[in-house]
Amino acid sequence: MVYYYKALNKKGQQISDIIDAANEVEARKKLKSEGLYVVSISQKSDSASPTNLKSHIELLVERANRSSAKKQVGLFSRQLATLLKAGMPLLTAIADIAEQIDNKVFKTIVIDVKQKIEEGYSFSNALAFHRDFFSELYINMIRVGESLGSLDEVMERLAEMEEKNNILKNKIRAALWYPVFMLLFSSVIVVFLMVNIIPTISQVFAEQKRDLPLPTKVVIAASNFLSNFWFVIPILAILLYYLYKKYVATPEGRRNIDDLLMKMPIVSRLYNKIIVYRFTFNLGVLLSNKVDILKAFEIVKKIVNNVVVEEKIENAAKKIQEGAPISQSLNKYEFLPKLVIGMISAGEASDRVDEMLLNIGNVYENEIDMVVTSLTGMVEPLIIIMMGIVIGIIVLSVMMPIMEMNLMVQ
Repeated sequence: MVYYYKALNKKGQQISDIIDAANEVEARKKLKSEGLYVVSISQKSDSASPTNLKSHIELLVERANRSSAKKQVGLFSRQLATLLKAGMPLLTAIADIAEQIDNKVFKTIVIDVKQKIEEGYSFSNALAFHRDFFSELYINMIRVGESLGSLDEVMERLAEMEEKNNILKNKIRAALWYPVFMLLFSSVIVVFLMVNIIPTISQVFAEQKRDLPLPTKVVIAASNFLSNFWFVIPILAILLYYLYKKYVATPEGRRNIDDLLMKMPIVSRLYNKIIVYRFTFNLGVLLSNKVDILKAFEIVKKIVNNVVVEEKIENAAKKIQEGAPISQSLNKYEFLPKLVIGMISAGEASDRVDEMLLNIGNVYENEIDMVVTSLTGMVEPLIIIMMGIVIGIIVLSVMMPIMEMNLMVQ
């Protein structure tokens, strides 16, 4: 959690800043250990919720802009790294970058960061006001860069990291787009048949007052339902989505969903590799930038985005704190493949565990790319086969009574 505080130092000067801590008591202890007398302290609140006067359209536009703004972090990091390496002062570099940003949301954030630095905040603490856009890993790496005087190098590494993450997300989205399009297109065809074609044919069958085969009765019943009660489907979909969100919001629900994703056939192949990539690559980045191992584990725990794995990382960190090697601690909780554990162990033996973790991350990045390609190649024919079966059943159910009539005429 982030806390704003006002405190007096030993010279009696008032300081206003922010501090990361698990709770207010811990925040006060940290400040006291730094020789500060706390005057006031309060938790950083979330962004103010939109007023009721804002239209739904404005809210949608704002959300779209915020989503687009998050993608600007990589470019911002790259530009800042380049300017810092050229010897430009931090404030001047941020001001120059802000002038070139087109996205209004991200431009506002960068300007606010600049203003916070001018008020006396460190760069990392200024970024901490915008945690929706800058991750814990990002902020902590900059904090380390500030303390070591290597902010330009840290920004270079962060730029590479953000660019890699964006490339990975784009690959997954691009791979999913075609199967999703095919599924939607096929669904539209089925709905068209059920709503426009089947009612006309069923009317002909009704006029003949013949006993119809069971498949034909089922298809006609489904057609009648879609024609007369179509509104039930979106209502049901919204209700199911609402119940799902409520369930996932509970600790038990989130845990069960995360556990299911790790075990679900086909999906788990990709999902588990993404977890390994996030853990190894980000941990490697932190360790290579001299972040303490326990602090690095605490940060990476929040990045994997899976509560089951988060618990295992937390337990592994406790073992490391007790003096156990990294590989041995991770091996005990079994969320990494044995090969990865072996590579980490080899990295520890050669005192190059950070490089080994980065190498593992790069390997898994390539594996994710291959899995996405293979899954897409497997899903596309499956969708075609499934929709072919559905359309085939509809056509066959219509043809069966017609064929029976032809046989009777003969």
